[in-house]
Amino acid sequence: MTGFSALSFAEDSLNDESRWIGRARILGPPLTRLPALTVGLLGVQVLWSVEMSYASPYLLSLGLSKQLMAVVFLAGPLSGLIVQPLIGVLADNSKSRFGRRRPLIGVSAALCCVATLLFGYARPFAGLFTTPGSPSHDSLAIWLAVLSIYCIDFSINAVGALDRALLVDTLPPSDQPSGNAWAARMLAIGSVVGFFVGEIDLPQWLPFLGRAQLQDLVVIASLLLIFTHLLTSVCVKERILVATDSRAKGLKNEIYNIWNTLTRLPRVIRQICYIQFFSSLAWFPVLFYTTVYIGELHKQVSPPPEDDLSAVILDEEATRLGARALFYSALVSLAANIIMPFFIVRAKEVAMLTPLQPRKPWLERVQVHLATLWAFSLFVFALCMAATFVVSSVGGATFIMSVTGFCWAIVQWAPFTLLAEAILSHPATDEEMTSIYLEDTRSNLRSRTDDDGQDADETQHLVGSDLEDPTYSRSTSLEQEEDDGYPRIMVNHEARVSQTDINVSSAQMSHDAPPHRLKKNPNGLSSQAGAILGIHNIFIVVPQFLVTGLSSIIFAIFDPQKSVLHSHHPGNPIPVDSTITTSGDVMRQILDRDEDPSVNTGPNSIAIIFRLGGVAAAVAFVLCWRLARELKRT
Repeated sequence: MTGFSALSFAEDSLNDESRWIGRARILGPPLTRLPALTVGLLGVQVLWSVEMSYASPYLLSLGLSKQLMAVVFLAGPLSGLIVQPLIGVLADNSKSRFGRRRPLIGVSAALCCVATLLFGYARPFAGLFTTPGSPSHDSLAIWLAVLSIYCIDFSINAVGALDRALLVDTLPPSDQPSGNAWAARMLAIGSVVGFFVGEIDLPQWLPFLGRAQLQDLVVIASLLLIFTHLLTSVCVKERILVATDSRAKGLKNEIYNIWNTLTRLPRVIRQICYIQFFSSLAWFPVLFYTTVYIGELHKQVSPPPEDDLSAVILDEEATRLGARALFYSALVSLAANIIMPFFIVRAKEVAMLTPLQPRKPWLERVQVHLATLWAFSLFVFALCMAATFVVSSVGGATFIMSVTGFCWAIVQWAPFTLLAEAILSHPATDEEMTSIYLEDTRSNLRSRTDDDGQDADETQHLVGSDLEDPTYSRSTSLEQEEDDGYPRIMVNHEARVSQTDINVSSAQMSHDAPPHRLKKNPNGLSSQAGAILGIHNIFIVVPQFLVTGLSSIIFAIFDPQKSVLHSHHPGNPIPVDSTITTSGDVMRQILDRDEDPSVNTGPNSIAIIFRLGGVAAAVAFVLCWRLARELKRT
C-alpha cells in the first residue's frame, strides 16, 4: 500500500541476444501519443488515493484495533519486495503475441478491480454467508477487508510497475524525459482527482452506485483503472519476444548482483540511501494515518452522537475532512512539481558546454542546488510534524498536511535525479569504482535531444510502420543497439518524476560508449543502474517495516482498546436501523468514551507517531544538508 516500493531490474543490453519481432510504437496523432502511453498511471493513482484516504478509517470502523491496523499496512512494503521482482521476471520473459507487458497489465488490473470492490462491499458480501449483526459477520467482514487490502496492494504494485516498464520499452532514450514528465502529470492529476472525488457527497449525486460513500468510490476507481488501461493497451503496440537469451538473469542472480553492488557503493550514493532511509521513516505514517488523525481532531470537538444515524454522519464528516486535507496536499504537490524545476541551478561547467537561452536575472538569483532544495523540504516537513504539538483543530491540521504536499513533490523527484546524476558522472573504469565525480548533468542530457540524426531515428522508432521487422538480435547494428539499449527497469510508481534520468542514463551510456569499453568493465555504475535502484529501494522499504512495528507498539500503549471511529462507517451499506452489530453495547461504549475526559484529553497516538517521524526527518535534513555542501564543492 505504498508508492515507495519497487525493485528494479536492468537488462544487459550489450550481452543480451534475445530476438524480437516488430517495433514498439504508439498509435494516434503526435500530441496524444505520450498521454495515451501514460494515462494508465492516472487510474492507478486514483485508486491509490481512495485507499490512502479510506483504508484506515474503514478498517477501524469494522472493529479492527489500531495496532492490528498498523500490521495490515505491511501489505505495502511486502508487495514492493515480493510482487515487483516476480512480475519483472515474468514480464521480461513473456513471449505472448500481445507483448510482454500488456497481458499482465490486463490480468493485474482485473484482479485489482475485484479486490477493490470486495474492499468497499466487505460487509454486504460477508452478509451472504453469515447473519448480519452476529460476531461471525463482523469477523468475516474484517477478514475480507484485510484480504482485499493485500490483494489491492499486490495487484496495483504490479500494474504500476508494468506501466512504467511499458513506458521504458516503448520510448527511445531521448524521449524518456518527456515520457516520465507525462507520467508525473498523470500521477499528480490522479491524486487530485482521487482526493477531490472522495470529498464529494457521492451518495447524494450518484445514488444508483450505492448508498455509501466508499461503495461509490470503489466503483468509480475500478472503472477508471480499467478504462485508462484499455486505452493504453489499444494505443500502444509492443515488440514481440520470440527467443530469450540463455544467459538472461534470474531473480537469484539479480539479488546477488544487488549485494555485490551494495558492498561497493560510492560515498555519495550511500549518503542518498541513508537520507532516504530516514525520510521513509518520516513519511510512511503521514501517507496512511492522515485521514484518521484529522478525523480524531474533528470528533474531539463534535457533540457525542445520540444514535446510530448520528454516528454514521459523524464518520462521514470525519473521513471527508481527512480526504479534503489530502486533496489540498495533492494540489500543492502538483503545483510544486510544475514550478520547482525552474528554480534548480545548473552547473556552470555544463552550461558552458550547452547553449542555453538567457534567463531572467531574478530567476538566477533564487535558483538553488537540487540537494539544497531536498534538504529544505525535509526541514519544512520536520517543522510540520513538530507543529502537531500545538495544533488541535481540524483547520490547523489541514494546513499542516497541505504544506507537506510541497515536501512530497520534492521527495518524489530530488533523490532519484541526484542518483541518476551520480551514475551518469561516474567514471567507467574499475580503478575508480571507489570514487565518484559528481556534476550536474541535466543540461547535458537535454542537449542530447538536439542531435538531428538521433531525432530522425527516434522519430521513426516512435511512429514506426505497422509492418513487422524480421527477427533480429540487439547486437546486429548500432541502430538496433540504440533502439534496444535502454534498460527494462521495473521502477517505483510512487517516485514518479525522478525515474527520468535513470532511464536515460543507462540507455545513453550503452549507446554512446564503445561496446568493447563496457564489456571490459561490466561493473561500471552505468551497467548497474538496476541493481543500484534495487539497493535504493531496500533503504526505502525496510523503514516501513520498522514504522509498522513502532506504530503497533504505540497504539497498544495509548489506544489498547479504542477504535477511532464508531462501529459504523460511510462504507456500511446496511441501513442504520438494522441490527448490524450489537448496537446497544456499541452505543454504551461510545457514550462512555465521550463522557470520559481522560479519553478526549489523552495523548493522540497518531500525533506521537508523526512527531517521531519529524525527528527522523530532522536527521534526514542534517544528512542532506551535508550532502548538498559536498556536491556544491565538486
